[in-house]
Amino acid sequence: MTRRLAAILDADVVGFSRLMGLDEAGTFAALKRHNTETIVPTITKHRGHVVKFVGDGTLAEFSSVVDALRCAMEIQEAILAGNHHVVPDRRMIWRIGIHVGDVLNEDGDIFGESVNIAARLQALAPAGGICLSQQVRDQIGTALDFEATDFGNRKLKNIEQTVRVWRWFPPGTLTDGLDDEIPDRAIPSQPPERKRPSIAVLPFTNMSSIEGQEHFSDGFTDELIATLARCRWLLVAARNSSFSFKGRAVDARRVAEDLGVKYVLEGSVRRSDTRIRITAQLLDGSEGTLLWAERYDRMLADIFDLQDEIASEITGTIEPELSAIEFAALRGRSIVDMTAWEIYLKGLWHLYRFTIDELNTAKQLFEQAIAIDPSFAQAQARLAYVHIQLGWYGSLEERSGRICEAIELAEQAITLDQKEPAAHLALGRALALDGATEAGIAHLRHAVKLDHSFAQAHFALGQALCYADRPQEGMPEFSEAFRLSPRDPHLWTFHSMMAFANYQMDKLDEAADAARASMRSPNVTFWPAMALVAIQGRQGKIEEARRTIVELYSFRPGMTLDDARREFYFGLKPAMSETFIERFVGDLAKAGLPPQ
Repeated sequence: MTRRLAAILDADVVGFSRLMGLDEAGTFAALKRHNTETIVPTITKHRGHVVKFVGDGTLAEFSSVVDALRCAMEIQEAILAGNHHVVPDRRMIWRIGIHVGDVLNEDGDIFGESVNIAARLQALAPAGGICLSQQVRDQIGTALDFEATDFGNRKLKNIEQTVRVWRWFPPGTLTDGLDDEIPDRAIPSQPPERKRPSIAVLPFTNMSSIEGQEHFSDGFTDELIATLARCRWLLVAARNSSFSFKGRAVDARRVAEDLGVKYVLEGSVRRSDTRIRITAQLLDGSEGTLLWAERYDRMLADIFDLQDEIASEITGTIEPELSAIEFAALRGRSIVDMTAWEIYLKGLWHLYRFTIDELNTAKQLFEQAIAIDPSFAQAQARLAYVHIQLGWYGSLEERSGRICEAIELAEQAITLDQKEPAAHLALGRALALDGATEAGIAHLRHAVKLDHSFAQAHFALGQALCYADRPQEGMPEFSEAFRLSPRDPHLWTFHSMMAFANYQMDKLDEAADAARASMRSPNVTFWPAMALVAIQGRQGKIEEARRTIVELYSFRPGMTLDDARREFYFGLKPAMSETFIERFVGDLAKAGLPPQ
């Protein structure tokens, strides 16, 4: 047995079992054709050789990393071109993983950890794309025109050390940095029932005498139903069912009974010249009691923009209100008597209290919900989010492992339900914290696209844009988060990131105001106090900074410049740029924070 350094290419067909089930003979013929016409000739062309075929997979090795990567890119581009003439459901799509390292050779076969890593990377690769290790990326350097996306650190099965991975797609195959849906994924159009809360939106009553106003009130009701329906955890009665009550004075209990819903949302629209007032109230369908009410006054400009704005605001407010109401009904009940959905709700309540103990309780509850229902994508997504929060609130030594765990759980949630916004939120935020900022931004944009009323996603997108040194783009996302969730349980982070964004843009007075607002909010940690010290250091307000350092020490006793620098790292790469960190730490030093 001999040992040598090699670049290993592992290729495999996506959904091969499904394809065999559709057409066994045709699939086998297509596999043979791909191997003989594309895979093997391209490997040979780039000075590699096939080690072995394993089922629908191919293992090859190269003496040059550049040759291995060029080969993989050419294979994927050739297969993409060949698939244009194949019915989408029957297309044979490949995943490829590439790693470089020592291998053991015996009788023409290769073994060792490097081979295992290549196989794990192949499993992580996007359909039609390539996944490679940081070692490969480092060796490529500028030798190849290769635009890959940093996809963070991963814990790979049976591999002791984490591996940072990069993903590549053939040019023109993606529009938003996310995997295209592939035929073998079972993606539900709606999540399972799981006793989700249900609601009916009655047609909002037109209280105006202005001609044509009836169209606005009906259009607004349509928009509100559509916006609420984006909430994956909420069952919304269909428009035709709700509008069957239009023009009738009916009791909420009657509506709830007829439509089989738990809650009823009703309201009115009143217009006076250029002003419009919309009122909304949420009622308990079983008792008819009022649970929540709000009034929205606006100037009448673009009708469609106004409908969208207020509908999203009502939805953003109702989501946490219903969560609190649903959880209150569970108090005093034992976990053994609860369904997976009810345990999930209990986990949400503990998650949003944001202390180490509460987060660990939430983690246990989400794990219990998943144990009962392994297909529960929302619970998987929130468990990933718990790991992110434990990374923030826990020890620095645990952060890297937490983020790896969050990335893996979030990807599992997306596999279960690609349309679950909470899963894309968790993955996007974890990737951004791990230094894979652009990939994180892509997933966060997708979360917002899936649910425009998702305040946490807007906030996290703004945060990731600040990490990418694009605070001007992040500010509107923070404003939207505030608008959608003015009483958010994590409100201090909204203010805190506003402080950092304004600091990045040298708007120091606004930054200081935002930091102070954050420090007055519940659940706050040391971050806004640290930000305020840096702001005051840059402003030259040394006496004020000394008083703020005392407040900072109430959160983090004895904090130093070295401690502050480490806070920006969740792995080997910082969440924010080195340039920003050096500037920030420099301002802390001006304010009088000790170096060690």
